[in-house]
Amino acid sequence: MCCQLTRDPLLKESDDELLDHCRVDRLRGSGRGGQKRNVTESAVRVTLPAFDLAAYSDTSRSQHQNRHDALSLLRRRIALHIRSAAPSHWEWDHSPGKNSDDYILWLAHLLDVLHDFDYALGAAASFCNLSTGRLVKLLFRDSDAWAHVNDNRKARGLRPLKPPRS
Repeated sequence: MCCQLTRDPLLKESDDELLDHCRVDRLRGSGRGGQKRNVTESAVRVTLPAFDLAAYSDTSRSQHQNRHDALSLLRRRIALHIRSAAPSHWEWDHSPGKNSDDYILWLAHLLDVLHDFDYALGAAASFCNLSTGRLVKLLFRDSDAWAHVNDNRKARGLRPLKPPRS
């Protein structure tokens, strides 16, 4: 385990490599689900102590599936909450789909750019070679990113983004 973890390498790691940096807790799922749910420890909480982030999943009966889901959620939290210096130039020539392996890293870089431009959409969009409308649409398709950007805009006294027209 590395003593100095940085965000981008963590986002690129496989599940097994990311788990090396995490604490994994196996728990009993809460809520409805019958007898099996109340006696098996299939729920999983994955904690990344270096960044004080955690993710939890109990949606499946399979502990392995829940661990995979929790790691996916943890990657999203890393991308949303850990900022790095924005790249000196925008290296993405397209926006990957939400199910792409590159999406989380792309989102982290986009949020870095927005952060560096103090959440001013016009300047950030220009830096990313996007129109402001296209940037709004890209953010809107991801509800977590949308909420994150609007929270940060509100904290800076900026108006929240309006949903794009269909």
